[in-house]
Amino acid sequence: MSHDASRVAAKRINDHVEVIHADNPDTVLEVPRRDWEAFTAAVKSGAFDLETLNRQAEESNVA
Repeated sequence: MSHDASRVAAKRINDHVEVIHADNPDTVLEVPRRDWEAFTAAVKSGAFDLETLNRQAEESNVA
């Protein structure tokens, strides 16, 4: 996983945080605010891979 954090923007919206990647701004990942710390810890540890999520989204759009 690439650790290019400058390519990702996070916006806090009421009860969730929207994560938007600069290369694919039409795809928005919504993370509940109560899970934000666990989410960022998983990303930093490599347990959560945004590239895998992107591939899964692309596959579900094709089917």
